[in-house]
Amino acid sequence: MSRLLEGRVGVITGAASGIGRGLAEAFVAAGARVAIFDRTGAEEAAGEIGGGTLGLPGDVTDEQRVAEAFETVATAFGGFDFLVNNAGVRVQVPFTEQTLESWRQTIDVNLTGTFVCSQAAVRLMLPRGGGKIVNLASTAGALALTERAAYNASKGGVMALTRTVAAELASRGIQCNAIAPGIVETPLSARYFTDPRMTEIITSNTPLGRWGQVDEIAGPAIFLCSEASSYVHGATLFVDGGWNAAKGY
Repeated sequence: MSRLLEGRVGVITGAASGIGRGLAEAFVAAGARVAIFDRTGAEEAAGEIGGGTLGLPGDVTDEQRVAEAFETVATAFGGFDFLVNNAGVRVQVPFTEQTLESWRQTIDVNLTGTFVCSQAAVRLMLPRGGGKIVNLASTAGALALTERAAYNASKGGVMALTRTVAAELASRGIQCNAIAPGIVETPLSARYFTDPRMTEIITSNTPLGRWGQVDEIAGPAIFLCSEASSYVHGATLFVDGGWNAAKGY
């Protein structure tokens, strides 16, 4: 993936930590100029990553703030070539105990935030001839994981939104794809790996027999933001060790 993104400019949301942070580091190593857009820690993460990375605090559901921040990126870097919609939240609770407040928050951040950021990015990309959008979905968008009703629904919506943007804007130079990670080792999922029951569920359901690492998401994301993926469009790429593929019999 060395220098595949040389000269490219864009935003990764929710990139102060977790998968997003790993993506930002990998994109910079691949030659991109990256802006981190996150509610907290954006400026600190940008300073630690270096490479001219820009940190911009903000909420993906705040339409005005997103538009202002993305315009700042386009002005500061002289372009806007890619957007990675990574910001997300997850609540694990039985369906009958899910509150309307937590449902709305999950849908708002994971799905509406993807819409808001994509729309703002497209408005900057179109005058420049197009660009690349990569949405972070999840295996949960295709498989019904228990106690995750809002999360499942939001990620299924991200997959549908990906196809919609791809179908509608292809003729205008916008390519849109999604990545659906399986279980990846991050601070958010750390408790899974100390729970014998969860580790058994993960390893027994994954043909590769293990959970993923952040850098295993970075490679596909770089590919989808580069010219190497010029004929990949409207797709959801499952990066899950085979979990989704193995659900037959």
